Amino acid sequence: MSFAASTLLLPSPDATWRVWKPRSTSGGEAVETPSSVANQGKPLVVGLPATACRTVGMILPNADHEILEQIIITQLERKGLKLEGGAHRNFRWHLLTQTASLATVSVDILADPFPQDLALSQASDYTAALRLLSLPNGHLVIAEEHGALVLAANYQGKLYHSHLFAPATAAADEIAQDITLARLALEQDLGVGSISGITLVGSAWVPEITETLTSSTELPTRVVPHLPPNNELDTKSWPQLLPASVRVAQTSASRRGNLIRFSILGGLLFVAMGFLAFAYLRFQEKTASELEAAVEATAEPAMQVKKTVERWKALAPAIEPRRYPMFILAEITKLMPPSGIVIRDFEIKDNEIDIRGEARDAQMAFQFVEDLQKHSVLGQYSWSKPQPTVRDKTAQFRAQGKRQ
Repeated sequence: MSFAASTLLLPSPDATWRVWKPRSTSGGEAVETPSSVANQGKPLVVGLPATACRTVGMILPNADHEILEQIIITQLERKGLKLEGGAHRNFRWHLLTQTASLATVSVDILADPFPQDLALSQASDYTAALRLLSLPNGHLVIAEEHGALVLAANYQGKLYHSHLFAPATAAADEIAQDITLARLALEQDLGVGSISGITLVGSAWVPEITETLTSSTELPTRVVPHLPPNNELDTKSWPQLLPASVRVAQTSASRRGNLIRFSILGGLLFVAMGFLAFAYLRFQEKTASELEAAVEATAEPAMQVKKTVERWKALAPAIEPRRYPMFILAEITKLMPPSGIVIRDFEIKDNEIDIRGEARDAQMAFQFVEDLQKHSVLGQYSWSKPQPTVRDKTAQFRAQGKRQ
C-alpha cells in the first residue's frame, strides 16, 4: 500500500486536524476531531502528534533484522520505555540506512496510555505525523502540534528523531537554546555538519524569531506554511502498528460482521431450502398424480397380463421339457451310483418332487441328496434333509424337493 492511495489524518497547529486526501496539494481539509473523519473507502493512516507517539533515532551495530530488533528493544528498555512485542506490539522501527558495520534506525513508540480520542476503529495504520511528510534534508524542523512545539531531525529526508520541547508561546531565545542543545546531541549520532539549517512550519512565525534563531544558532532559518505529504512512501514492508484498543475494536467489529454475514447466509439458505422443498413437494405431487392416472389407464391391461402369466406358470410343467417327469427321473437316475441306492417311489406333483428309496447306509443317502442339490436342473429345487431310518442293514430315506 502506498500513502499516495491513502487518506491521511494529521494534527494541525491548533486543536484541530487536517485530512489529506490522495493527490491533494491544498493543505488538507480541517476537521474538529479525529472521530469526525468519514469513512471514504480508502485506507486511513493516522499521523500522531508527538504527545501520542514518540520517535527515537539510534545508530546501532549492523545485523540481520531479527537480531537488530532485539537490540532496539534492549536499548529502548534501558531508556525506561515500555514495549510490547508480538501481535500487540506498540512500536515500529524503520531502517533508514545501513553500512557494513552500522545501521541507522528510527523507532515510533505509541504513548501509554494511548489517548482514547485517537482510537479510531476505521484506522488502517498509525505512525508519527512527521514521518508522513516530506522533510527538508539536513534541516531541523520546528512545527506546532496542538499548541506545542515539536523538534524533528531527519536523515536523508526521512524522520530520524522528534520530541516536544516547548509550548507554542515560548520566546525566541528559549527556542534557540533548545535547538542548540538538540543539535549537539543529534550531531553526536549523525555526524558534525549533518544539520545545515532550520525550517519553521506554520504561518504564525514572525520575522524576529527567524532572525533570532539564525543569529543564535548560526544556522539559516526559513519559514514554510506547511510540509506536503511524502507520496513516495511505501508501506508494503511495514508491520501494522495499531493501539491495543483499536485492535480489540476491529477484532470485535470483524466478529460481529462475520456473525451478521453468517446469519444472513443462513437465512438465505433456509429460504432457499424451503423453496426447494416446496418445489420438490409440488413436483412429487404432480408425479404421483401422473402415476395414478397411468395406473388407472393400465390397470385392466395389467390384470390381463397378470392372468396370462399365471396361466403360463400353471402350464409350465406340461410345456417345459426340463420339468417333464421322465426327464427329471432320467436326471435322478444319472446321479445314482452303480450300487447302494434303490428308488422305491418317485412322485411329481406340480412343483414338488417326492423320492422314497433305500441306501446302503445313511452316509450314502446324504451324499445322494447333496448331488441332487448340485445338479444344474435339480438344483433349482429346494431339497429337504433325507433323515434316513436304518432297518435290516439298509437306510430308508425320503427326499422332498420344492421348486424355488
